[in-house]
Amino acid sequence: MICTEAAEFVSALCDGEIIPPVAAEHIGACPGCQTQLRDYLAMGVELRRTASLEQSSSVAVREWTRPQHPLVALLQKGWGTMRIPRLAFAAMIAGIAALACTLAVVKVGANSTETVVLLTTTGPSGRLMDCPLSTVDSNRAACAWAGKIGSQSLVYRVKLLSRDGDRVLLKVGTGTHLEASEPSFDHDPGKDVWFEPGEPLKFDVAGVGLLTLTGEWIDHVPDMIEVYHMDHLIPASKEFRLGMPLLLKDKTVVADLTNGIGELFSTDNINNDNRAFAIIVPKQGRFLLSELRIKGAVEARVKQGRLSFDAEGHSWEILSGVPICNAEHVWVLHQPNFNVQPMGPDGAYQVYASNPKLVQTAPGVWEPAATLK
Repeated sequence: MICTEAAEFVSALCDGEIIPPVAAEHIGACPGCQTQLRDYLAMGVELRRTASLEQSSSVAVREWTRPQHPLVALLQKGWGTMRIPRLAFAAMIAGIAALACTLAVVKVGANSTETVVLLTTTGPSGRLMDCPLSTVDSNRAACAWAGKIGSQSLVYRVKLLSRDGDRVLLKVGTGTHLEASEPSFDHDPGKDVWFEPGEPLKFDVAGVGLLTLTGEWIDHVPDMIEVYHMDHLIPASKEFRLGMPLLLKDKTVVADLTNGIGELFSTDNINNDNRAFAIIVPKQGRFLLSELRIKGAVEARVKQGRLSFDAEGHSWEILSGVPICNAEHVWVLHQPNFNVQPMGPDGAYQVYASNPKLVQTAPGVWEPAATLK
């Protein structure tokens, strides 16, 4: 090793760094390099002494500059002080940039591997429902909502039919009904529409207003979707809430209510009207739930997410993933011969919910308004 090659290691020694053995051996035996080493050391001592004399208690004004992009800082630092060939350094930076671009492409294309589209539907007065639709499980490819919007009661259903890349073909059906009648899709049996998550889809419902559908791709069906209009888990007075519910008859599951009801928020009091929470199940009839005593109803026991009662010689239970109501006892009227109407856009019989109006017919006794005609 010659002196010009060892020069950078002289300064490295002064900075407290470890240098290669061959450089250390040369500096130890070379009078010129030793002189340069002593000069560096003396220079450092003098600089620190001078700085000590000029030390002041005042704080210097600092100028703030915008931080450099990490890649720019790396380029400037590496280009000025590199100890590897500059061509190799440039190749390394190019490789890092290429890897970053590859990662970005993978991230953008992640939708192609996800199998569930999470839909959110918003109406004129706010959000209606969140609905995860699976592209691989037909049993989890549909959901519905029923409730009041203005003076109309809206029934809304959406079903995933197929997928093409990052878009899906949906069948969307809506129906409206007046105060005392049951919901149906007589006015709108359903329309097939292509929908791409990330692009809002708007459609107008006569008598209700504009509905907006948005969505995103996710990799699984969530166990729980936020209960609509909830800001806490415990229901308020005269409220009913269901999360991923099941209907049991004599300890046997006879209906999975999730696809038709999801996690529905309901109340006994809508626009100052007393209403029941009705669950309509094909082959099982209609179940009216209320904290008010309905004529012909039986008293049900409620404990957190379990509601149980006996009717027609059978034991019934509704199991929910969230507390159903804040009352320990409610009234349930089972109507096994209730005329269940087809609710799906394809004319299928589906589980759905409604809020039929109750009318007081005697002190402490209530009946569904539709039965009084």
